[in-house]
Amino acid sequence: MLQIETWWLFALPIVFGLGWLGACWDMRLEKREDEIERLAQQKSTFKGLNLLLNEEPDKAIDALVQIAQLDPETTELHFALGSLFRRRGETERAIRVHQHLAGRADLPSRHRDHAAYELGRDFLRAGLLDRAETSLHQVGSHSKYGIPAKESLLEMYQIEKDWAKAIIASQELEVLQGKSHHKEIAHFHCQLAEEALARKNSGVALEHIEYAMQAVPNHPRATILKGDWFVAQNQLEQALSAWTLIAKNHVAYLPIVADRWIDVHKVLGKANEGLQTLIDALQTQAGGELLDITFKHVMALQGVPQAEALMTEVMRHTPSLSAMALRVQARLMLAEVAQNDKSAQEFKASLGILKQRTNSLARYTCGNCGFRARRFYWQCPGCNHWESYSPRRGEGAAPSGPSM
Repeated sequence: MLQIETWWLFALPIVFGLGWLGACWDMRLEKREDEIERLAQQKSTFKGLNLLLNEEPDKAIDALVQIAQLDPETTELHFALGSLFRRRGETERAIRVHQHLAGRADLPSRHRDHAAYELGRDFLRAGLLDRAETSLHQVGSHSKYGIPAKESLLEMYQIEKDWAKAIIASQELEVLQGKSHHKEIAHFHCQLAEEALARKNSGVALEHIEYAMQAVPNHPRATILKGDWFVAQNQLEQALSAWTLIAKNHVAYLPIVADRWIDVHKVLGKANEGLQTLIDALQTQAGGELLDITFKHVMALQGVPQAEALMTEVMRHTPSLSAMALRVQARLMLAEVAQNDKSAQEFKASLGILKQRTNSLARYTCGNCGFRARRFYWQCPGCNHWESYSPRRGEGAAPSGPSM
């Protein structure tokens, strides 16, 4: 019995030693495998970055996917892949990547907020607006992505023309950013007022007009709509009083209401009085649409000779191709009345050239993105900025940028 115990005393250290050697060997093997995996990830990462720099996004994505497969915990890599897929227009793949991240309970809140934001942008890009709204609302207001999420919601509500929700999103952004969005809020209320006027819901229309005035006192669009509201109530004198504020305080916006201004004056038997306001405005606004409207009404109310004389006067103090074209048009009409065929032919040829030139150049231009349009917009169709169009139509050389 004593011999057996003595044998075990010699055997046990040997067994433990062999176990220790085996453990060390396993650790070395595991460490080597980790090193091989790390080198593979590093190699794939550098390969992916190199391909991106060489503008080979397809191969770059394959390389980065390989890294994600080697290590599913690479959160930032998943975000990078999702962004790549979205930029390439592969929104379904981007959605899958970001849904995987958003569904991981082990991620810290900042990564979940990031995933919810990116997923909302994916849905927005895919046109799935309901799902985009749900995802963006999951982003914490005080997280890093709280403000971008609200901005995306505001963008989406404007696309949907859901002006009531756009107002709420703008107010929330004001709190988060500490920056005023009163201009946008005023326009959202004006949009709702226009819709209510179209439905002949005068009470709701007036309410939104007042809200717009509270957001931006003496707002030109709200002031114009206030006049329209009075016209709808058949309170024509009050309508003129509202629009008079445009002529006094926002004369650049007078062309927007000029035709209605003359129509109401005609009904009240004050056509010449209303026309004189437009003529006086040409002293400082002798260009664009106001010039065309005033010329048209002067011809109708006072006759062609007075219209020709007015354009001659405008050419003295504010020469332009538009004024020249209108003066030639008046002289052509006078020559036709006088049956002076030679002069009429000369004026007709000149008018054709001038109209071709003015029609190609006369555009409203967005001051933010350069988008050019034949008609005035409160919100640019190109960049969606509000009040980026000057209400005065230009006729200079066409700037770079899209047009319609």
